[in-house]
Amino acid sequence: MSVTLRKVFFIILTCLCVSCATGQAEQWMRGAVAVAAVQGEPRLEEVGGETLQLSSESPLPRHVLGLLKVRTEVGDSAFLKTSNQISIYNEGAGYFAIERFEQEVADSMDAGKSRMIFNFRQGLLVVDNRALSENSQMIVETPLGRMSVKNGWWLMDIAYDERSRIYDFSIECADGVLRFNDLTGDTYTLRNGQRLRGAGASSRPSIEVAEISEKASELFEDFAAMEVTVAELDLSVEVFRAKMKSMQHTISQVNAPAEVSEARGSKRPLVIEYAPQSAPVTPFRAEVRPPSSYQADLF
Repeated sequence: MSVTLRKVFFIILTCLCVSCATGQAEQWMRGAVAVAAVQGEPRLEEVGGETLQLSSESPLPRHVLGLLKVRTEVGDSAFLKTSNQISIYNEGAGYFAIERFEQEVADSMDAGKSRMIFNFRQGLLVVDNRALSENSQMIVETPLGRMSVKNGWWLMDIAYDERSRIYDFSIECADGVLRFNDLTGDTYTLRNGQRLRGAGASSRPSIEVAEISEKASELFEDFAAMEVTVAELDLSVEVFRAKMKSMQHTISQVNAPAEVSEARGSKRPLVIEYAPQSAPVTPFRAEVRPPSSYQADLF
C-alpha cells in the first residue's frame, strides 16, 4: 500500500471513529417532571398515562413523565421542577401542558441540550428557565400568539371572558430576554424589568409595553421563596432518570426553531405522541333468566 493510500485510509478511519463517538455521546431521552408542591386539588394527566388528582395531603415530591397536562381551578396551584432544572409555578383556573420535552443526558443533565414546547391557555404561569444551556430551545404556545424564551425568568397571566370572548393578559420579565409573536405577525421583545399588557380579541388585541408591575415583583419574590423550599427536597438526578424514557427515533437533526418567521407565525408545531397499547378487553358473557309462567303466556 502506498504512502498516499495509507494517509487516505487513516483519515477515513479517524472520521468514522469521531462520528461514532459523537453518535454515542448524544443520548436523547424524554424528560421527567417532579411535582414538588401543590395547593387545592390540581389534576395532572400524563400523556398516554395515568391521571393524578393531587392535594396538599398527597405524598410529595411525585415524579412523572415530562409530557403532561395540568388543569387547575380557582385556589389550585402546583409547583413543578423538571429534569433540565426548570422551575414552573401554575395557579388559578386554567390549563397548562408540556407538549414536547426532549433532553440530552449523555454527559450532564444540567449542561445538556433540551427542546420544549409549552401550551398555556389560561391562568397564571411563572417560569424560571435560566439554567438552560445556550443550545436549548423553549416555545410557549398561547391563544394570543407564540413566545420564545432563552435563559429567562418570567410570568404570564391570561384571563378570558367567555361571554364577550375578550382576553386580558400580561407578560412580565424579571430576567433574560423573551420574544412574543402575536397572531398578526408582530414581534415584541421584553427584557429585564419590562411588561407587556394586552386586552381584546385573540386575533388583534390592544398591546402596550411598560415597566414591570408591583404585583409581579411580589409574585417573583414569592416564587423565589418557593424555589428555596423545593431545593430541600429529594430531587436527585437518579430519581429523575428513573422516570425518563429513551427516544426510539433519531431527533438529533430535528430542531424546534427558536425564532419563528412571519410566514409561519400563525401555525402551531404539530407534535404526535404515541400512547402505549391498551390492555385487551375481556368479553363478558351474561345469562338471561327463563321467563316466568305469566311472561310465557304473553308470548
